[in-house]
Amino acid sequence: MRAVIVEQPGGPEALTLVERETPEPGPGEVRVDLAAGGINFIDVYQRSGRYPLPLPFVGGNEGSGTVSAVGEGVEDVQLGDRVAWAMTPGSGYAEQVLVPAARVVPVPDGMDLELGAAVMLQGMTAHYLVNSTFEAKEGQTAVVTAAAGGVGLLLCQMLRDKGVRVIGTVGNREKVELAKEAGADEVVLYREVDLAEEVQRLTTGRACTWSTTAWARTPSTQGSRCCVRGG
Repeated sequence: MRAVIVEQPGGPEALTLVERETPEPGPGEVRVDLAAGGINFIDVYQRSGRYPLPLPFVGGNEGSGTVSAVGEGVEDVQLGDRVAWAMTPGSGYAEQVLVPAARVVPVPDGMDLELGAAVMLQGMTAHYLVNSTFEAKEGQTAVVTAAAGGVGLLLCQMLRDKGVRVIGTVGNREKVELAKEAGADEVVLYREVDLAEEVQRLTTGRACTWSTTAWARTPSTQGSRCCVRGG
């Protein structure tokens, strides 16, 4: 079976395609025939050595596929189950991967496995932001930065479903329609305006209930300037 490994930290050239033996699951593990592997920024940090891992390692932390073997003691996962997982180093860039059974979740019938892989990390992030970090409720207003990114698009959808007014921010005009299709009521080109002032204008001075900051180049103070007291 083929796998993409990192033998020494570096750029994309550090990724090497190799042939390996088919892995056998140990106690509490399942082997999955990979259908899709998710790619996230943490993969780049691990490959470059910014987040060091023992070398060599198989790239990737997230994926989906069909269970082809189960280890001793595994009871809740069966052969043939369609599953997905996230935040499991060494489980993304290979044709067959080992994953702790406790980390996999079932992919619903009717959902494409590629979608199942893509939604795990970003979906969990968006879910806890709107349900746990600050519970989103109907009638609120939220500013979603990077609204056309992976987490941003999911946030727009979740907030729309909760009845929240969504003000999205994007970096260029090509991304405006993406954010609107996902549920943003208004979209701000953050490079062309002062974000806090534009939010004040759109809300007629009432500001927003909460905001996210999704990329490092935007100071977190911009998000706080958009919010009402206690937001």
